[in-house]
Amino acid sequence: MSEPPERICGNCNSFFPDTFAQTENGICLADKAFEPYLDDLLDCGDFSGCQLLIEVKKFHQGQEVCSLYDEIEMVELPQDAALQELVDNLFVKKLKDEPPLDPGYSFQHNSFAWLLEHDERLQKLRSKYKKYSAEERRMAADFEYHATSADQLFYNTIGQPMQPTAIPGEAIALAIDPNYAPAILTIGTHEYILGRTKEAMRLLLDLVNLPEDTEDLFIIIDKAASFLVERDDASMAMKLYSAASEKFTVEHVFQDGIAYCMKRKNDGK
Repeated sequence: MSEPPERICGNCNSFFPDTFAQTENGICLADKAFEPYLDDLLDCGDFSGCQLLIEVKKFHQGQEVCSLYDEIEMVELPQDAALQELVDNLFVKKLKDEPPLDPGYSFQHNSFAWLLEHDERLQKLRSKYKKYSAEERRMAADFEYHATSADQLFYNTIGQPMQPTAIPGEAIALAIDPNYAPAILTIGTHEYILGRTKEAMRLLLDLVNLPEDTEDLFIIIDKAASFLVERDDASMAMKLYSAASEKFTVEHVFQDGIAYCMKRKNDGK
């Protein structure tokens, strides 16, 4: 009979491994900071929208459990030598494919606008994809945006930490296509989380300038404003809702958002 697992966060169903460094860190999905992302996390297994938030909120998996502890069921992996060799070879290949980490040019410490001006890789991507059609840029950006989630799934499958990266895939996607709305939303909200409010609002307000037929545009703008409301910044949320309402006059969700923000401000929240 096997020993019961140690009662630590690493053995709780709410614990999710960190994907940004070779450590034993992770985040708790019960943390209210992740509430805006739970639909994507639980329904799609997509962590791409909050990777930088994970970096800010991570903690060691050895932390003692809280009252929400939900023990995971330990499953033994099949001891197949050929399968293990394949996994090991894939892992080595992934490590070789990763670009070296340059902490001096990281999104954690520099805004996207600064990186676009100083990072040679982002400059080359922006210049290269200017020559492509809008549809080709969107497809390339979409691929890059979701590639990090695929890599994360790969590393989780083989039980290894994901290699650190100075510039997240969302920033690379935005360098490829400056009109790629999901990346604008993700980078904008994380600029805000990292304290770069001006850069954040510049990006989030850029959403209003996108063509009306942009896929899920109204939903994305509403998500951006809702994020600001959840950060107790009703003034900035109302600014975004107002700009969207002026341009997209037939969309009632923005009017509803303005009314809600006004109520929050009147309530002193």
